[in-house]
Amino acid sequence: MGDTIKDKAEENKQSDEKNENNKAIKVIPTPVTLGNFLLGFLVVIIIVTGSLVYYMIRKERQDYEQYNNLAQGIVQEDKNAVKNEENPVQENETIKDIIDSATNTSSVSNTVDAVEANNRKVMNENLIVLYNGLILDTTEMKKTELKYIDNSDQYKDKYVITYYNYDSFVFKDSKLGTISTQIYDGLVKMENVGKVAISESYDAIPRDIKVVNAIPTIVSDKNPKIGEFDSTKTIITDLDGNGTEEYILVLANKTTGYSKIVLLDSSGTKVGKDLAYIEKSKWESVTTEEYHLSLSNLEIIDIDNDGIMEILIELPRYEGDPTISLLKYKNGELQGETDIECSLLP
Repeated sequence: MGDTIKDKAEENKQSDEKNENNKAIKVIPTPVTLGNFLLGFLVVIIIVTGSLVYYMIRKERQDYEQYNNLAQGIVQEDKNAVKNEENPVQENETIKDIIDSATNTSSVSNTVDAVEANNRKVMNENLIVLYNGLILDTTEMKKTELKYIDNSDQYKDKYVITYYNYDSFVFKDSKLGTISTQIYDGLVKMENVGKVAISESYDAIPRDIKVVNAIPTIVSDKNPKIGEFDSTKTIITDLDGNGTEEYILVLANKTTGYSKIVLLDSSGTKVGKDLAYIEKSKWESVTTEEYHLSLSNLEIIDIDNDGIMEILIELPRYEGDPTISLLKYKNGELQGETDIECSLLP
């Protein structure tokens, strides 16, 4: 009996120890589960952080590439900027205009920034020349009509670019051209540009152009009939760059109402016929004011970047936009139409 009680007590003791061991075993998983959770959370943090770092690096790279492309564009414009050794202030202002146009956004009927505009300039196959905002065809030396821009054309925005502007024989500035409101049915023109606007930056007036209110002796000696005109202007410049100067005369007789534009070579000899002329009978019946050809009808500029300055004559007419006569003088030869009679009659 005593042994039985003893055995029973021994069994109870062993059972208690077994229960204690089981409890210990059940406690062990708790710290292991928490560790896994912390490890997983750490992995998530690493992934999120890595993603943010990658995004920031990629964004920085994109910003750098965009800035680099912009900088290269500005440097190229800087290299090609119009040079004027006699007026360095004007050159500095030109470069400043280019940089300003490359860093600002222009809001017009079509909003275009300067970077995009310069890209369009590069994509244009041909040089664009505008005269009073209208397209001037400079492919041939001839009398040519100015053209409007078709506002319905899907490629009209290619004209919204930076232009280099000239007026009265000098470079003025560079500006982003803007499309005007509709002028005629579906037709527009470019605004914010000069009298002559060129789509590329080069020295379009490579040699001095002088204007005097007299006739040089070398010219008057060979052309005594010039004395019949009471209004005289002489443009003196080396058109073709051969080292000798030519003379372009703008003559008007206020009594007879006759005026004309004439080209003479470096010896004072007249080249061909009159470039253009107008008689009193061609305007007297349509206007009470006298009309004569004048310096405002002329521009001397290299419009095709070949180093030779062309003569642009604005030929007036009764209504509509004027016609432009293009002439090129090179090695003693004159290309283009001459002896053009202007008329203000309908």
